[in-house]
Amino acid sequence: MPSRGTVCAVRAPVRRWTLLVLILALVTASCGGGGGDDTQQVESTFTPPRTYEDLDLSGPEAAVDEFISAFVRRDYIAAALILHPDAQRAVSTAVNENNLTGLITPNAEPAAVARMAIERKGDHFLDGMRVFEMAMEEAMTNGGFIVDLASGAEGLTLRTSDQFGAVVEGILSSNGSDVVFELAPTSDERWRIRSARLANGTPLQIPFSGTPTVDSPSRNLEPRDIWRSTLPNDSPQELLDTIVTLVGLGDYVSLYLLLDETGQRGAAEQLPPSISRDHGLVAMLLDTRLDTAGFPVDVTDAEPIASETLTIAQDVGIGEAITFAVTVGENALDVTMARDSAGAWRLRRMVPAGELTAPTPFPLG
Repeated sequence: MPSRGTVCAVRAPVRRWTLLVLILALVTASCGGGGGDDTQQVESTFTPPRTYEDLDLSGPEAAVDEFISAFVRRDYIAAALILHPDAQRAVSTAVNENNLTGLITPNAEPAAVARMAIERKGDHFLDGMRVFEMAMEEAMTNGGFIVDLASGAEGLTLRTSDQFGAVVEGILSSNGSDVVFELAPTSDERWRIRSARLANGTPLQIPFSGTPTVDSPSRNLEPRDIWRSTLPNDSPQELLDTIVTLVGLGDYVSLYLLLDETGQRGAAEQLPPSISRDHGLVAMLLDTRLDTAGFPVDVTDAEPIASETLTIAQDVGIGEAITFAVTVGENALDVTMARDSAGAWRLRRMVPAGELTAPTPFPLG
């Protein structure tokens, strides 16, 4: 089989990105009986991240390419989405058992487990996707990768492939070790990574397997194009603008990342894994459900947040939340936003006004 080529740190992953820059200009009307002296212009500009559908998973080699590129970019959210559902479920099991075997080396595991304990009831719901992200960050900073993809891989070669699975082999750029990727297609006919293992690893341990002969080095975790860093949420208005944009794009994975811990947990409670054979992560279960059913509340013509509310929000502290009304045409929404540990804003709940018993973060049917 011909060699696929090299994926390394100098690769420019943005070449396949659809660079869609959205500028939302919203003019806030006067909230009192005056002549509009408090009118303000709110502008949000950002490049939306690629959604799951944008990832090139059309074949085994393309999927491995995307997976390695995600590690080079330090974008562990995208890497988690490329994992096969079997691997995703294995990660979720690790969360429940506080056992990160198959994710990182033993020397990095105590720091990751300690971080999991600190983050419980914090900014994020500790599902498989968040723990995968944390574990990879710890492996990056402390030198704990089982399969060190942070510098890319060379000589990627498709060894076997049929309708049930495929094997791609290569050499890790960081230490010259051989690496084997096992893949399988899901029912949406996209190829996903079931395991990546070293020569001394076993396919029975997923998603990563083997004992490194050379420890991975400690590296700077400075992000490049990681998913969540592209989502503006520095103020309640900015968060609302971003949510409206994401709903318009149908990008509910990014919307999930903007939910606070309570909102993410509420979504998990409403979405049993049985709703999808192709995904084992809450964010993608949410995306699958809303792609079919549509977003449960209308935000198309959401008016800017009242200036009085924005003034009050300035006094909301880290870990605190504020509930307010957002007018949408002739209707209104009850919206709760919380301030996370970085001082940014996250959505907790968005439901039709007066529906006190509606589930958090919104009804998912």
